[in-house]
Amino acid sequence: MNLFEHVKHLHDCELYNDLKHLASIAMSLCDNNPDSEVMNLSQKYQCTVFYGNALFHLQEYHKAEDIYKKALHLRKAINKEKVKDKPSSSFELTDEVEVKYKIYECLMATKQCREAMVMLQGISSKQRTPKINLALAKLYIRVGMDRSAITSYKEVLRECPLALEAMTGLMSLGVKGPDVAALVMNGAPNTSDWLSLWIKGQAQLSQRDYMSSIATLSSLDNQSYLHDNTQLLNSLAEAKFCDGQYTQALALFQRIHALDPMQMTNMDLYSYLLAKDRKVKDLLKLSQQLLKITEQSAEPWISLGYYCLATRKVSKTIYFAQKANTLDPYNIEAFLLKGTALLELKKVDDATPHMKEALRLAPHRYEAYTGLIQCYMALYRHREALTWAGKAIKTLGTTARTLTLYASVLAKTPTVIAKAKPYLEKAMKLDPSFLEAVYIMVEILGQEQQYDKGIEILRKQLETHSTCRLHQMLAEFLTQTHEHQEALDQFSIALSLDPSNVRVREGMERVEKQNDMGLESAYDVGVEDMENSEEEEEFEGSDVESAWSDTEFS
Repeated sequence: MNLFEHVKHLHDCELYNDLKHLASIAMSLCDNNPDSEVMNLSQKYQCTVFYGNALFHLQEYHKAEDIYKKALHLRKAINKEKVKDKPSSSFELTDEVEVKYKIYECLMATKQCREAMVMLQGISSKQRTPKINLALAKLYIRVGMDRSAITSYKEVLRECPLALEAMTGLMSLGVKGPDVAALVMNGAPNTSDWLSLWIKGQAQLSQRDYMSSIATLSSLDNQSYLHDNTQLLNSLAEAKFCDGQYTQALALFQRIHALDPMQMTNMDLYSYLLAKDRKVKDLLKLSQQLLKITEQSAEPWISLGYYCLATRKVSKTIYFAQKANTLDPYNIEAFLLKGTALLELKKVDDATPHMKEALRLAPHRYEAYTGLIQCYMALYRHREALTWAGKAIKTLGTTARTLTLYASVLAKTPTVIAKAKPYLEKAMKLDPSFLEAVYIMVEILGQEQQYDKGIEILRKQLETHSTCRLHQMLAEFLTQTHEHQEALDQFSIALSLDPSNVRVREGMERVEKQNDMGLESAYDVGVEDMENSEEEEEFEGSDVESAWSDTEFS
C-alpha cells in the first residue's frame, strides 16, 4: 500500500483522529516535494477532501472549511489541466458539488448562514441535488426570499415526491394543499391513501385553520394504520397548542413522549405546558431525559430553563434560554422563555426586544402577543399594548383568547374599564369554558361592587370547572356579602387544590377572624339584652342600625 492508500484506508475505517495527523503529513510531503511522486494531483485532491472530512467529524469546522476550499482549488487545477491519469488503486474522486456542500455544513455549524447560502448559490441549478435544494429553501426563508424558497422546495419534490419536509415547507409559504398534492400524487405509491389526508391536515395547520386541521389529523390517528404515529401526533398536538387547547395538547405530548422517549420535536412546547401547569417533577424528569439524548439541540436547554423558571431560579433560566438561542437562533420558545424570565426580574426594557423577535419569527403565536403586551403594560404604555392586542385579533382571528387579551388591556386602563365588558361577554359566549375571560369579568364586577352578579357567574362556572382561582374568587365575593360560612368552605376547597397559595390562606384567616369578632359581638349584645331589655328593644329597631347597614353595602 502506498501513502495515499493508507490515508484512504483510515478514512474508510473512520479513524478520524489518525487520519487528521496522517493526511496533514501527506500534504506537507506533497507541498515540500513537488517533483516527487508521493501522490499525483488526483490523489492529492482526494487526500485533501479526506483531511477535511476528518476535521469536520472532529468538529474543527473553521479548519475543515479552509481545507475544503484548498480541495476546490486542486479540483480546478485538475479540470484546467484536463488530467487524464487515473490512480493505480480504484477510487472515485469526490464530486466538486459535494465538497461545496461540506463547506456549507461547516459554515452553518459556525453560524455563518449568509455565507453558507452564497456557497450553495454558487452551484448551478442543474448540479443541485435534492439535499442542496432543501438546504437552500430553508436559507431563503430565513432571509425572506419566499419565492426562491418555493422554487427550491418544488425542485426537491420533483425528484423526491414523498419528501414530507418539503411539502410542509411549501404549505407554510402559502402554497395551497391541492397544489402540493398535484406535485406529489403522480409519483406517490398506490398504497398511499393516507397522503391526501395528511397533506390536507398540514395545509389547514399552515393556514391557521386549527379546528379543521385537528379534525383531519385526528381522523388519520383513528385509522389503524397510522394510529400512534408520533410524527402525526406531533402535528395534532401542535394544532391543539396553537388553538389554545392546552390541556388536550399536554395529553398528546405526554402520549408522544411515552411512545418515543427519544423524540425531540416540539418538546419545548411540552416543557412550556408542564411549567404552565406547575408539574415541576415531570418537567425536571423531561429535561434530564432530553439532555441525555443530546446537548446540541435547543429543546433540552429550554426544558431546563422552564424548570428553573417554575422553581424561581430565574437567573439560571436566562442562562439556559441564551444557551438554546445560541444553538438555534430561530427557536421561538427560546426568545419567549428569556423574555418571560427578564419580565420576572422586572427588566422590562430587556424583555421587550425578545418578545418582539419571537413575534417577528412567529406572528401566529398567541404567547408572543401576550408577552409583548405584558411588557408594554409594565412600562405603562397602554396605547401600544392596545395596538398589539388589536393586531392579535386581526392576525389570529376573533376568538375567545384574542378578545380576552384585548379586554385585559382595557381592564387595566382606568379610563376605559367599562369598555372591556362587551369584549369579555362576547369571549364568554364564543367559548364558555375559557376561564381567563371569566376571571377578568369577575374582577371588573368586584371593582363595581356587583357581587351578586359575580357570584352568579362563578357558581355557573363551578358546575363544569373546579380551579383554585374560581373557588378563591367566589369565597372573596361571599365574604363581601357576609356569607362567611360558605366563604370559608370555598376557601377550604381552594386551599385543597393549591395548598401553597398564600392569598387563599390569608383570605381564610381574615374570614375566620371576622367570624370570631362577630361571635364576640353577639355575646356582648346578649348580656346587655338581659340587663336592659326595654331600652335595647328600642335600639334594635332604631335608625342607627339602618344607617350602619346602608354604609356597609353602599
